[in-house]
Amino acid sequence: MALVTSSHAYYTLKIMGDGGEMRVVVTGANGFVGLHTVRELLNVGYDVIAVDIVTSKLQTLFRGNEHCKIHTANILDEDFESLIEEGDKVLHLAAVPRFAEARENPQKAVKVNVEGTLNVIQICIRKKAERLVYSSTGSVYSRNVPIPIREDAAREPDSVYGLTKKQAEDWIIFYSNRLPYVILRYGYVYGKGKDWGAVGAFLKRLKEGKRPVIFGGKQTNDFIYVKDIVQANLLALETSYVRNTFNIGSARATSIKDVCELCIKAMKSDLTMEIKPARAFDFPVFVYDISKAQTLLGFEPKWNLSDGIEDILK
Repeated sequence: MALVTSSHAYYTLKIMGDGGEMRVVVTGANGFVGLHTVRELLNVGYDVIAVDIVTSKLQTLFRGNEHCKIHTANILDEDFESLIEEGDKVLHLAAVPRFAEARENPQKAVKVNVEGTLNVIQICIRKKAERLVYSSTGSVYSRNVPIPIREDAAREPDSVYGLTKKQAEDWIIFYSNRLPYVILRYGYVYGKGKDWGAVGAFLKRLKEGKRPVIFGGKQTNDFIYVKDIVQANLLALETSYVRNTFNIGSARATSIKDVCELCIKAMKSDLTMEIKPARAFDFPVFVYDISKAQTLLGFEPKWNLSDGIEDILK
């Protein structure tokens, strides 16, 4: 085994040596988290099979890289199976990722998030993939769980998006005797390339000279910078602690109002926030216990909100 260390990461990964190659198939690779993850996978020495239904950003960033093969494919289609080989690690990011889109089109959300994941699972089993790493969400949890939230807390989602992600988790666990898995439940992810939601939408509106809009403002969330998410993804691809679920967050609760104020300060803006009524699907308090990920994965979040926002603005 050859050790490859990235100067851009906080971990050392074991990549196959002696002429072998370590392949990672990434679904949803053209998305926000996908693009950041593909870049770091290439940095540390993986061969990446980047898959998405749209590949325009992948083509712009990685076309011509001999270690990155880009494929326009749907995880629900038959031809997706040909992209996975025996021994591959599969990082499954493809999803209908937004609450509103899932709520307005639940059939599509079920098709992609549940049936799509089930198709990925069955292909991984048939092709003898080494493992499946699945990007899940804190939205699978009940609103009434003890704080900070542990991985064994009740999963009783009250959103279509959360329900589809829970169902996908259940299918993964159902087939766990045939396919090693790692489930990562992301906190509230923000970062460069995401111009919607808290942070992203705030900065976008401020750049346009418009007041940022917040809903409620007192509710708290566990904000996690995308570079820390990438760290967790890569650790999950190599951990020996398979058949486990991990909360991936900062373990810090920050109110939406405070996040918006940090964005205004970072932009050196004189604009004030516009406050609208809170939304039903927002947790009043949401913060993770990440001790399991710290202990077993070796995960340590490196970015606080101020530094993350400043990094975006660079």
